[in-house]
Amino acid sequence: MGSFEIDDFDNPPDPPRHLYKYLSADRIVNVLEGGTVRFTALLNTNDSFEVRSTFKKLAGPRFLKMLAEQMDDTVSEANIDAMIAEQLKEAGLGWFPKEVALQMIEAQHGGKFLAVLRAQMQTAVDTFMLPCLNDPKNAEALLEKLGHELLCFSLSERSDSAPMWAHYAANHAGFVVAFDTEHEWFKHRKNGQKTRIQKVTYFDGMVEEPLENVSAALISKTTDWAYEKEWRLYVTEDQVDATFGGANDPVHVLNFPASAIDRVIVGSKATAETVSSIKSVLSRKYPHARLTPHSPSNPLILLS
Repeated sequence: MGSFEIDDFDNPPDPPRHLYKYLSADRIVNVLEGGTVRFTALLNTNDSFEVRSTFKKLAGPRFLKMLAEQMDDTVSEANIDAMIAEQLKEAGLGWFPKEVALQMIEAQHGGKFLAVLRAQMQTAVDTFMLPCLNDPKNAEALLEKLGHELLCFSLSERSDSAPMWAHYAANHAGFVVAFDTEHEWFKHRKNGQKTRIQKVTYFDGMVEEPLENVSAALISKTTDWAYEKEWRLYVTEDQVDATFGGANDPVHVLNFPASAIDRVIVGSKATAETVSSIKSVLSRKYPHARLTPHSPSNPLILLS
């Protein structure tokens, strides 16, 4: 079974100050000129096995422990008293003593009402909830829903990965954008909704249940992709700025502020035309951003 780091999914680790997006030269227009980036549904990312089942069951020991704690909190004397008082009030019997009502209920059920209620809830969990949650078809449906509805913008910790330059930046003929993750754009959307930037977990094995490691269970990639050192900014469809294309292949984009870009790195095989285009757009829209070569020996970067 593959190993993985256990991160707190609700409190993810802080990303590096800069994360990098590898791009081909034809993306100068929509990314640098247009100030937009694409957010892709998980089912449409480059790893066809990404949205896969890496957990044995949805409801394992950790889930059951959490559920038992919630049931104890719900079926407490204070909550039952409040529930009975509310029901009496709604029935126009707010004047009726709730203690007497509880005694009547217990007499009807032949025992302590709290114990009876807990037993009934546990029966419902064992008989209906667990078989439903642990049905493989339902787990598959959950992953399918997650894969369609969760959109991500993928970035890398590294700007010098040869495979990344080859695969995503047109074999070193493209460019890399360095984004500043301390920018507000990486933290909140325009309406104030908090975003999530998460380090990708690389994992080949199986966990007992999602609560053992949420990232490994639901949004991991196989270790074959570990060289990407990927981080992702997650949003949902209602948070994007625009959607293009048909229903079968939608393209979701978000606008980013110019100040979110720190610098642009040009590939060692970039043409003079590519370098000139990038220099032009940087001078007009990103005057604060530096232009640097991936290879210091690239003479094109020295052209004024």
